[in-house]
Amino acid sequence: MRAFVAPLLLAAICIVAASSSPAAAKAPSNKPITLSLIALNDFHGNILPPSGSVLVPDPDKPEGSRVSAGGAAYLASLVHQLKSQNPRNTLVVAAGDMLGASPLTSGLFHDEPTIEVLDAIGLDISSVGNHEFDKGRLELLRLQHGGCFPKTPDGSAGVVGTDTCMNRGRFAGARFQYLAANVIDQQSAKPLLPAYAIKTVGGVKVAFIGLTLKDTPTVVTPAGVAGLDFKDEVETVNALVPELRSKGATVIVVLLHQGGQTTARKAQDRSCPGFSGELVSLVDHFDAAVDVVVSGHTHQEYVCFRPDGKLVTQAGFYGRLVTKIDLTVDARSKRVVAKDANNQLVTNDVVVKDAQGNVLPLPRGYHALPKDRQISKIVQRYGDLTAAVSDLVVGRVAEPLDRKLNAAGESRLGAFIADVFLAGSSDASYGDKAAQIAFTNPGGLRSDISASPAVTFGQLFSVLPFNNNLVTMTLSGEQIRRLLEQQWEKPQPMGGRILSVSHGFSYQWDAQAPEGAARGDGARVVPDSIQLNGAALDMQKDYRVTVNNFMASGGDNFMVLREGREVQTGEIDLMVAKLYLRVHGVVKPPEAGRITRLH
Repeated sequence: MRAFVAPLLLAAICIVAASSSPAAAKAPSNKPITLSLIALNDFHGNILPPSGSVLVPDPDKPEGSRVSAGGAAYLASLVHQLKSQNPRNTLVVAAGDMLGASPLTSGLFHDEPTIEVLDAIGLDISSVGNHEFDKGRLELLRLQHGGCFPKTPDGSAGVVGTDTCMNRGRFAGARFQYLAANVIDQQSAKPLLPAYAIKTVGGVKVAFIGLTLKDTPTVVTPAGVAGLDFKDEVETVNALVPELRSKGATVIVVLLHQGGQTTARKAQDRSCPGFSGELVSLVDHFDAAVDVVVSGHTHQEYVCFRPDGKLVTQAGFYGRLVTKIDLTVDARSKRVVAKDANNQLVTNDVVVKDAQGNVLPLPRGYHALPKDRQISKIVQRYGDLTAAVSDLVVGRVAEPLDRKLNAAGESRLGAFIADVFLAGSSDASYGDKAAQIAFTNPGGLRSDISASPAVTFGQLFSVLPFNNNLVTMTLSGEQIRRLLEQQWEKPQPMGGRILSVSHGFSYQWDAQAPEGAARGDGARVVPDSIQLNGAALDMQKDYRVTVNNFMASGGDNFMVLREGREVQTGEIDLMVAKLYLRVHGVVKPPEAGRITRLH
């Protein structure tokens, strides 16, 4: 009996032990894991609802309808709603230009309000963009790590005190992590900021590589990126993949501040028609291990799948949309087996009117998001601090001045600002060094003057948020011709970057002529057509030319301006524009026809 009972007793003990062990109580699940990303790009400090509207699909109108969107308080509500759909496995990410070229509410405080808002919304990771370098590497590092913005020298005692630090005299820096894989410090030979971050989400190791466009030095003030190298995007990503794999990452997401464009007219269009641009070749040459590319820079809305299965997204600009990305991951291999994404509208309650002033109702199926209370308090605080300055009327215009380009590349706003530059550098104080011609780059104009007749300081600041100084220099007629040709030389964007010109200056360009006269293989500008006050420009004669300090240092690849002589630095562009409006009464829109396009 003892020999018979003992084995039974032992077996029973084993059964009880097995049933009470964690492994037996909960067998490994083979259910797929859903990882979610909420993606942003090109926010540019728009913590208040931006002006303008978004064209969206409308079930009752084939042409679509215009809807007001954006604003940090509404953005936060949408982010929280989307997070609640997958609360444990959602991250908020961004693809650069989250600050810089910001409206007064953030720009006046050196974008500390934007950092505060993005932290409160729950941003986890962002790549750097070109505008993160607008004020140089030290300012970018300050915004990441904390510290107060230094006041400018007073001319006698050097740097006095600090500026900003609006929260009890402190600024802690961003809680989210900036990534800069291809931005290399020349001294240390290491990335200026971390190249990547690995997050464990739902038991899956997800790697994020953050980088900006290689051509960043051509689109920011060169002094701001001195001592930095910007490496090739594809080489940088592909070199990191083995390292990320060795650390257990099975999902790889690239946050890249470079973009493409599509021919889609409406936001939220998922068909991705005519996808093109610099981004396409980059994505197609990324290692096959890359699952998703969140892009930016081109201010477009798209959700695209490449032939090899990579998902590519962008969510417009100014926080008007976000991209909700869902990745289905196999529970055993931890690899992505399915992908889906949608651009979702940050609908606010700002009224939209048509050209006749009639209020446009929200399309059927659209509803304004509620304001997030915490974010509203932050935004209201900075709005109240800037209201007295922002609402101050500084001048009047007969009609709105916008950045819409005609076929030749002219805009009303661009021509107006070029006239402002000329007037601000040709008064009696300049003597025989007064400017005769002025140019301004379209990238320096960040918003329209959309209301008339009154123009407020806040509107003007949104147009010229960089606080660039006017710079007047001597150039020969031949150097001016070369400057015009550089409008189409690479790395300028497809179609060129047409400069706005001041009144009295004119020229013609041929759209069918080859690009790149400086390389000796073509000329788009018709030489004999370049005129100043009705007379042909003399290629051997000297002229005084005014641009902003960004262009003067070779920004936007206008390198001929670095050859300028007798350089004289003038007032800040914003202050010059303010004075121009004050003394000119009601300003009429500048005449078109300064630039003529042939063919």
